[in-house]
Amino acid sequence: MNAQTAIKPDEIYTFMGHIPAEEYERRAKLRSYRNAASGMIASTECDTARQLAWLVVEYATPNLYADAPVEWLDKLNLLSKRLMLTAMQAEEMTLLLREVSDA
Repeated sequence: MNAQTAIKPDEIYTFMGHIPAEEYERRAKLRSYRNAASGMIASTECDTARQLAWLVVEYATPNLYADAPVEWLDKLNLLSKRLMLTAMQAEEMTLLLREVSDA
């Protein structure tokens, strides 16, 4: 029996058309940072972490489907990574401060 393979449409290809694999990889990574930041916005109790995550969303969203060289996407990914790491550190520090103040 031949099983049909379902091909899940990808919005990057839908909006950008055929792009080189290395560009797709960078855009997919940027999408992952944006999605992680969106999750943090919804779940964190730390205002600073939420603000930093919003910065990731605000940088990533308009650039995700815009024409841009791979070098630009690399810079956006690095910025997004640094902002997310800082947001996670801020969240961790907030939790530690709460533990100390509750003790």
